[in-house]
Amino acid sequence: MKRMICFGMIACCSLWAWQAFAQGSLPQGYQYTFPSPGANYIHPTSTVILRFSNITPKEILNVNDCIQVHGNQSGRLNGQTIIASDEQTLIFIPSRYFQAGEKVHVTINPQLIDDDIGNLPSLSYEFSILAEQVLQKKNESDQFSPQCKQDDSSSIVAKMMSNGVAVPSDFPSVYVNLNRDSSNDFIFVNTSIKPYYNIIFNTLGEPVWYRRTENSSDDFRVQANGWITMQWRDNLVETDWHHTAFTQNFEYIKSFQATNGYMSDMHEFYMLPDSGYLLLGKRETQVDMSQYVEDGQADAIVVETCIQEFTAEDQLIFIWRAWDHFDIADLELEDLTGSRIRFPHMNALCVDTEGHILLSSRHLSEISKIHRQSGQFIWRMSGNPRSTNNDFNFVNDPLNGFRNQHAIQVIGQNRYTLLDNGNSHTPPITRAVEYMLDTVHWTATLVWEYRNELNTRIARFMGNVQRLPNNNTHINWAVSNNPQIAIEVNPQGEKELEIWFENGANCYRSFRHPWDGKCASPYLLLDPHPDNLTLIFNKFGDDRVDYYKIYGGPNPSPTTLIDTSHNPMKQLVGLSNGTQHYFRITAIDLDGFESDFSNEENIHLNITQPNSNLILNGEFTEYLNDWEWKVDEPASAEIHVVDGVCSIVLQHAGNTSKDVRLMQKNLPIFTGQNYLLEFDASSEATRILEIVIEANHEPYTDYSRIGFIAINESMTHYSYAFKMKELADLNARISINAGFNTETIYLDNISLKRATTTTTHDLPMTNSDFILYQNYPNPFRSETNINYSIPETSLVSLIIYDSFGKRIKDYSIQEQGAGRYSRKIQLEKYDPGIYYYSLEVKAVHSANFYKNSSRMILLN
Repeated sequence: MKRMICFGMIACCSLWAWQAFAQGSLPQGYQYTFPSPGANYIHPTSTVILRFSNITPKEILNVNDCIQVHGNQSGRLNGQTIIASDEQTLIFIPSRYFQAGEKVHVTINPQLIDDDIGNLPSLSYEFSILAEQVLQKKNESDQFSPQCKQDDSSSIVAKMMSNGVAVPSDFPSVYVNLNRDSSNDFIFVNTSIKPYYNIIFNTLGEPVWYRRTENSSDDFRVQANGWITMQWRDNLVETDWHHTAFTQNFEYIKSFQATNGYMSDMHEFYMLPDSGYLLLGKRETQVDMSQYVEDGQADAIVVETCIQEFTAEDQLIFIWRAWDHFDIADLELEDLTGSRIRFPHMNALCVDTEGHILLSSRHLSEISKIHRQSGQFIWRMSGNPRSTNNDFNFVNDPLNGFRNQHAIQVIGQNRYTLLDNGNSHTPPITRAVEYMLDTVHWTATLVWEYRNELNTRIARFMGNVQRLPNNNTHINWAVSNNPQIAIEVNPQGEKELEIWFENGANCYRSFRHPWDGKCASPYLLLDPHPDNLTLIFNKFGDDRVDYYKIYGGPNPSPTTLIDTSHNPMKQLVGLSNGTQHYFRITAIDLDGFESDFSNEENIHLNITQPNSNLILNGEFTEYLNDWEWKVDEPASAEIHVVDGVCSIVLQHAGNTSKDVRLMQKNLPIFTGQNYLLEFDASSEATRILEIVIEANHEPYTDYSRIGFIAINESMTHYSYAFKMKELADLNARISINAGFNTETIYLDNISLKRATTTTTHDLPMTNSDFILYQNYPNPFRSETNINYSIPETSLVSLIIYDSFGKRIKDYSIQEQGAGRYSRKIQLEKYDPGIYYYSLEVKAVHSANFYKNSSRMILLN
């Protein structure tokens, strides 16, 4: 068989082959072990997993002590040996963790109950525990959830959709560009910009269910057993992420998480019909890359991914690590001499018709078929022309295979679809493809493909392809310059459906599924507005609701009925300001039955009139009342108020602008409203100052997007306008960040006002006026483009800052006529990280002035 020939050929060709094919050399009678013989970088919390070829663990007499484990530092490790619920797998759970860097020796000596079967040979081998654990970081750019700026097309008021569902003011608007003879299945989608939503849309673009979440919840779909799942992020720390399952009525079932030292990766969770499941795990390991590639860094961080299979009882019975089966030197889209390497960026799983695993590894351009019991390769298919691990010849494919793909799915015997993202094609091109495999003659024949009509619009990452029951194909291109939610094409390649996000949001991948759920209670959201508090409450899936009851009060769990509504939306006016209000909702059906209470929501109301100053004591007439002063090490600074002018004197400037801060909290900022921030400032010498209106909690979202400003010896009046594009925040804060530079700062007359008009030039302008666009690509390596538009002849200045506020590039002021411009920015000589760019525009023939800024991410 060609696959076995490949085993023999590769086993003696590379440094790592003894790891990659260790399972193939197990003694007769043994099918699978984890860790595999000779494995490196095993986590200290790992278990030992064992599976036999022709017997079950119940046929072993000495189950409890047939696995002996000894560490060269830990000594003999006692533990518990259990038979997993699949009745095929033995799991040894050590009573304590392994020691970092130690060698572990495993001896397996099974004694069979039935002497007639014969004896199994004993097995003895070693593996190595990783020398040093890497602390897991917060979500970084390799999660591929880019933060796109919402534009003015987003709705700014709560409203009723045509199907009777109420949505809040920040709900992502969509438009249906085409809807002909499409499937009736619903579209399951999540958004990747704040505020985050998981939504079920019908093909008219109307939501039939939604949930707003604090952090992005990816991979929203219906599984083979009918459960609805999504990846749930309670916070930004990846070690806390998990996958969560719900019934069709969105009743919580259970959560799932990777184990053995791995985090749950966001890219895939695959439920089996028996409620067992597969997921991807991810772990950061410090690795000496010089042993794998010339000029590799000795302390590189390798983000390795693995497959983990669990029983329905959550027992880990199979783990398949990249370190054991792939060669890290084969990666593409990665700089192997860099400080951070993704290996191999596994991004999709499914189970083939024979029950074995199909794995997509994006940075190998490879689809692998893996024996689900032994872990051996059944075949490997790669579109990388440099790969020595491709078992197939591509037939009828003008691109000779796929590159950097997503979304492998089986649609029949030896028939597969995937999204060919095509980053490494020349030129890059994205397409949905279907291959038919012949494992006798080892050919992969392209039998169908669909390309976007604008081939330059590649899906650089993310995306999905799904064959539908009506034989049409659902595609989401994911990135913002393609239909991000869904297109549906028939077998002839004609589009039947096309749906876009209006605000340019990205979606990791969308799915099409039937849904007939009915939620047991309403779902409540509070939507504060300048002149009222709007309550949004929907009992999704229930067409027998007669009316809703609104319960509210100053204490949690309110039972006082304050109003009713026949619509799932209610505006409340006259609520007392400056106090906490709690709300719950029930639904009354046509038979008079009252549902359970909704989720409870509360809010601290702080409604202000237009043009009133939201900043208290902004003229410092009451010294520092209402202000909070904070200095973090290593900075050292003093603050004084003399004759109504605040001065900040720095002895040590610290490492960042935020090391020295003057703040004021509890500022009410409303979605869709225009605000004007004004202040007077000077310094004893030219320096950078950062003033932001932001959230008072992680991730401290910057609502004002003003960026760094330059101040000098002359006391100058500064005026910056912005539109609130995020969810309303009644407890925002102003933060005046004065660190990083030692020059003394003088401040006075600070005000923040909600404007009543959009006609003044100080306010945010329409698409025909001044616009600073998000840089593209972002994140980027070495080079990116910054676009901006100006409506009249102006003096233009574009400045680049590093994350500490240090000016690193300053493009000289120049006069430009009305139009749209693009500036290529090159940062190849700078360290990876977060950078900021700021645009200042001064009109030549009018008094118009515009300033805005945004951030960008430089990769290795």
